[in-house]
Amino acid sequence: MAIEFQADFDGYLDSFAGHGVTATLFEVQQSLWDDRIGLIDSWYDIDSGNSTNINIILDQEFFNINGLSVGVEGYQPIAYLKYKDAPYISHDDRLEVNAITTRQGTTLIPRTTYKVKGVENDNYGIVKVILEEE
Repeated sequence: MAIEFQADFDGYLDSFAGHGVTATLFEVQQSLWDDRIGLIDSWYDIDSGNSTNINIILDQEFFNINGLSVGVEGYQPIAYLKYKDAPYISHDDRLEVNAITTRQGTTLIPRTTYKVKGVENDNYGIVKVILEEE
């Protein structure tokens, strides 16, 4: 089995020919001392407060939330992105996903803003980001 490289991920995340959509990542912290309990940024990992345009794959798959007698449908938005596009993504950062449209320009999903609730780096170049809609 061939090993995938960073350049291979560009095709997956491409917003025109691939599965990707465009988004803007906003880092929330602007100081070395992180005000979130239990977290201290290092000089290499400091959240700059900058915004970055990136391509992501947005997954909003429905699943069953078990209830006492009957289940309820729910969903957990998840974004997949390249590590090199956002190496310092962390909890409480904001991700603004641009409107998802057809090629003719019809809006399928309007622009949506999410808060980052979890970051799972696979150490191979893709990061899974668990989101919460704001």
